[in-house]
Amino acid sequence: MALLVACMPMVACTADSDERGLDIPGFEPDAATDQANVRAAFEYLNPDGEMSGGWWVPGERTRERWETLADSWDSSTLEELTAAMAAVSTMRGSQDEETSAAATWVTARSIEFAVDQVPFEDYTEAMKENLAVVVASTADEGSGVAGGGTTKGLGLYRDDGSKNSGDANSVYTTLIYRLIDNQDAAATISKAFVDAAMADYSSMADAGDLGAMGQDMGNAYGYLNAIGVERMTDIAGADVAFDNPITITRSTLESQAYAEAVNQGLFADLDAFNSEYLQDEFGEPYSWYSTGADGAVSFNLDNPPTRRQSIEVHNWADDVAPEHDPEGVFMNANRGLNTGISDGQSLIYGHDGAGGDPGDIAIEKY
Repeated sequence: MALLVACMPMVACTADSDERGLDIPGFEPDAATDQANVRAAFEYLNPDGEMSGGWWVPGERTRERWETLADSWDSSTLEELTAAMAAVSTMRGSQDEETSAAATWVTARSIEFAVDQVPFEDYTEAMKENLAVVVASTADEGSGVAGGGTTKGLGLYRDDGSKNSGDANSVYTTLIYRLIDNQDAAATISKAFVDAAMADYSSMADAGDLGAMGQDMGNAYGYLNAIGVERMTDIAGADVAFDNPITITRSTLESQAYAEAVNQGLFADLDAFNSEYLQDEFGEPYSWYSTGADGAVSFNLDNPPTRRQSIEVHNWADDVAPEHDPEGVFMNANRGLNTGISDGQSLIYGHDGAGGDPGDIAIEKY
């Protein structure tokens, strides 16, 4: 999660001296990615506790802190508070077990707080961008939810015996629904989910593994895309055209899957990399591929790929398939994506795929 610290700035308005704020000791919301700042937020939201059975158990001071926050927050404190929550969530990637577990506890409580304590109408755009960092830090669990699973490992509602895994999926998805109309928040979340889906396949043996990765990527896209449609429909109305805030596309995912197949050596027919297939209409080589000293070709796309890169990768694929793809790389990638997108969407839309049936995950919209 170090990339989150470096690349996902938390946002807060600068309070004038006569404005009320949390005044977290040592924490400056506008510099929330600084490591000392992150530590200050961590110590504020988790002043004490200990490990037990692999989970972080908050101490009395921590419980009192969160009880106070639940009873005393107001609109002037929310941007600072969510910036602190975002900062702490990035510590889930710590190599120290206790730090990671404590940060996970704070992250789960932050999600619950944002949905159960704060009315939707109090969300600001800065809050949405801060809370998107919180969600991005849970992308491993989120990609599991998108695949029909649960937030296992996150510990949502762990201390509430009246709640179950369905409630955990609901509060998690509800938070995404509240954030997703902000394009920066949507981009932060969608990139993290797709990256998490691909990270599980850092080593692939064959095209079947690529298909499995494509399905996980499709799950993430289908789930987030459906939430985006729900949110924008509720904003604009069912009969009004709108742009889905999830800017990744199926075509983008295909390009990423094809590039990963190349980079992991799944194309045995080296004619697939004939220079004629890897040049633009003017005969210029594509800028995103390279050939190593051993002759191995690498596709080095942006993350996510640009529209131009995606078009060029598809041009290459059209030239290569099917003659130079006896392993069925393209077929497996596309089949996996199709299945994943359908399954991810059905969690929100319902199994008829059109919203006529309720989805498996309930979104609390109000």
